[in-house]
Amino acid sequence: MIDYRLHVFRSVAELRSLTKASKALHLSQPAVTKHIKLLEEELRLPLFVRSSSGVALTEAGTVFLQHVKETEKSRATVLEKLQAPVGLLTGRLHLGSSMTIASYYLPEVLVRFKAKYASVTCDVVQGNTDLIVGLLLDQRIELGLVEGPCRRREIQVHPFYEDEIVWIAAPSDTLTKIKNPTPKALLERPVIARELGSGTRRVVEMALRQQGFALSGLRIEQELPSTESIKRMVAAGAGIGYVSRLSVEQELASGKLVQIHCPKLRIKRSFSILIPQGPDPIGIVQAFSQFVQGA
Repeated sequence: MIDYRLHVFRSVAELRSLTKASKALHLSQPAVTKHIKLLEEELRLPLFVRSSSGVALTEAGTVFLQHVKETEKSRATVLEKLQAPVGLLTGRLHLGSSMTIASYYLPEVLVRFKAKYASVTCDVVQGNTDLIVGLLLDQRIELGLVEGPCRRREIQVHPFYEDEIVWIAAPSDTLTKIKNPTPKALLERPVIARELGSGTRRVVEMALRQQGFALSGLRIEQELPSTESIKRMVAAGAGIGYVSRLSVEQELASGKLVQIHCPKLRIKRSFSILIPQGPDPIGIVQAFSQFVQGA
C-alpha cells in the first residue's frame, strides 16, 4: 500500500496550497501540515518553501515529486496484475470487525469469500467500534467493518448492510403485555446495555437524544461487553436490552426472548466498511471490500 503521506505530498505539490490540498483530501489543514512535517522529518530535508501566496517546491521537493509519480505509476502496474483472474489473488488480509458483525454477519461472508479466493488468508481482530477505528488509524489493520458511526476525516466510510436494533425482554416481563409501549415506559425499566465505545450503544443513544430523552435518565442496570451476555441476562429477567436483529432471530423464534415493539424507538443503522483516506485500495483489500458491498 502506498504511504498516505506521499499522496498528501503530491496533492500539496500540485495544488501549491495547503488549504486547497486539505479540501481536496477531506482533511483538516493541521492534519495536512502534520503529514508534510513528518515526511520532511523522515527525509531530513525541507520539501516546500512557505510564503503568503502558498507553497513552492524546494530542489529536494522537485526531485522527490518525480519519485512519488514513478512510485504511483509502478502501483498502477501492480494493480493491473492484482486484478488478473480471481485464482491468482493470494496473500493475507488484516481485517478488523466490531462485535455484532464478527459474530453474526462475517462468518458466512468469510466462507463465501474463501470459496472464491482460496489462496487468501483473512486475519480477523474483533473489538468494539472505537477499537477498530483506532487499529485502522494505527495501520494495524487494512480494513474495518463496524456497526457504529464513524466521522473521522482520515477514514472513508462505505455502508453495505442495513441492520435494525430491537428491544428485547424475557417472556415474563410485564412490558411484553403492553402493545406498542411508549419510549417513557421502556426507559423506566432497568436496561442491560453494551459498554461505552460500542457502536450499538452509540446508535441507541443517538436515537434517544433525537426523541428528546436525557441519557442521564436511562436506568442502566448492567454494562456488558457482548451481545450473548446481554441476551442471557435479559432472559434471566434482569431487565430489558437492545441488540441487533441478526443476533436474536433464534431466541425470538423459540420464544426464549420477546421483542418489544416501540414505534417511536425503531432504530435502523448501517454496517459500514472503513478504509483509510487516500488512493483507492488494491489487491486483496479491494477484492474483499467489493465482495462485501456486493454480498
